[in-house]
Amino acid sequence: MRIFQVFPIALRALRANPMRSTLTMLGVIIGVFIVITTVSMGEGAKNFVYDQMSSFGVGANSIGIYGAPETESEGMGMMTVAFMKSSITRRDIEAIKERVSGIKAVVPVIVGSGEFKYGKKIYETPLVYGTTEDYALMVDGLVKEGRFFTPLDIAYRKRVVFLGQKVAQGLFGDFPALGETVRINGVPFKVIGIMKAMGSMFGMSMDDQAAIPITTAETLFDKTEIMETWASVRENVSVPKVEQAIRAVLLERHGEEDFQLRMATEMLNQLDMILSVLTAVVSAIAAISLLVGSVGIMNIMLVSVSERVQEIGIRKSVGARKSDIFLQFLIESVTISFMGGVIGILFSALVLFLMGQYAGLRLVPSLNAVIMAVTVAIVVGIISGVYPAMRAARLDPVEALRG
Repeated sequence: MRIFQVFPIALRALRANPMRSTLTMLGVIIGVFIVITTVSMGEGAKNFVYDQMSSFGVGANSIGIYGAPETESEGMGMMTVAFMKSSITRRDIEAIKERVSGIKAVVPVIVGSGEFKYGKKIYETPLVYGTTEDYALMVDGLVKEGRFFTPLDIAYRKRVVFLGQKVAQGLFGDFPALGETVRINGVPFKVIGIMKAMGSMFGMSMDDQAAIPITTAETLFDKTEIMETWASVRENVSVPKVEQAIRAVLLERHGEEDFQLRMATEMLNQLDMILSVLTAVVSAIAAISLLVGSVGIMNIMLVSVSERVQEIGIRKSVGARKSDIFLQFLIESVTISFMGGVIGILFSALVLFLMGQYAGLRLVPSLNAVIMAVTVAIVVGIISGVYPAMRAARLDPVEALRG
């Protein structure tokens, strides 16, 4: 009997006991659901971080410069250094720009907070940063209205401000902001531009910020230490070589390695490692669920063989071969497992869609996870069905007819 004839018989047998078939699939459904959901969420989180970093001009060609040695920051990088006394100054940044070739932009940042006043309106933002004109070179389409800083704004310590959209909306509403004067911590600044919508990064709204020239920030915040710097490397230029050149310049100027350099790819690789470990742990849990599911399938198939002894005897008496009986029960087992895998995939897609809508993330089932889950489901079905199928095929037709 050909497989195309056996397959409908197997499906009819499964439909004869729909509740039992569904419960048998449950272990496979849960295992496949966990694998696909976990892997897809990991990839979604990774893509989210990539997109967030890219929107701020930080990509695979970027190098972070922080003003504390690795031993002091205990491996925490910018999150720790941003709140420490930094060893990096504006003169270090100027030396890097002058002496290191292959750099597209160097963006230092001095961070502070500010109270904005415009007439009777007051708006407080936790993030006012001083930076240079290079920031507009690193972030594509940064300016929505007006302009960004020029070298003259930096050189002459101009009191000009570039507002995030939430700050502009909070102070001016629907009225034009360009050319107006606002007070930041009591000091008057002229609004020269509005930045594009930046969204959030690590839970912090990047539209709720404002930028001023770095030289002006030194005076306003009474600090000269650079909290954080990002260097963007030109295309077709070796990022590690540029990183080595920056390190050499800073070592020459400081006399010791009281700083740290981080390539963006290293940070992203650390994220990949964390997500990979998490995925491996949860996948191990899913594997246990699939193992339980395979045992369940095998038990149900053995019960099915016992219940259908007479059917097997009748089929053998009319000419069915051992291979036909074996194939029938094996197909039933694989079908149960495969259908469980499909239901797990659909359920995972639904959950990922709902989570994506709620969390604002782009979550879609990972193709690699789907392929792996379907493959595992089929393998589980084959392994679970071989023994019951062999037992059914070995039944003596005369004894089977006796029931």
